[in-house]
Amino acid sequence: MQKVYNKMPLNTLNELLKEEVKDISLDELHDLSVHFNEETKYLPREYKKDYTESVIKVIVSRFATLKSSRVKYEGKLSEKDAKNINELLEKSNDRIEYILNIIAIYTTYLRKRPIHLPGTVFPGLVTIYSDGKDYYCPVKKFHVDNPNAICRYCISKTTD
Repeated sequence: MQKVYNKMPLNTLNELLKEEVKDISLDELHDLSVHFNEETKYLPREYKKDYTESVIKVIVSRFATLKSSRVKYEGKLSEKDAKNINELLEKSNDRIEYILNIIAIYTTYLRKRPIHLPGTVFPGLVTIYSDGKDYYCPVKKFHVDNPNAICRYCISKTTD
């Protein structure tokens, strides 16, 4: 995908993302599912099944929504958002990570939603929640400095 820039119209970003997902195959979505299951293999058993099913379901749903969306977005990217999007695109080491990052960009910068769905249960029985205005994630503070995590790009705020 081409580099995005400060003050790029959000509709332009949407069109670029749609162009990127149009050639993603069912095999690649399956590979993404296998990859995610491998990444979560050390989660406690009592969380793993529901968590992985929830995340994979939302990834596929967001992929399908992006691919078929006719939504028009108002506004333009800020300098910070353009920088973050370019970082996400550059840090993709393989096709699966690239697809995940495209979906994260769509979710965060166009849909203005947290990367994980509100209600997603994490170890410790904590969940992402909303106060009606903002989203809050009780585990973000543990991952925001991890260079392999995308938490720093998520719109959710940290909790105490």
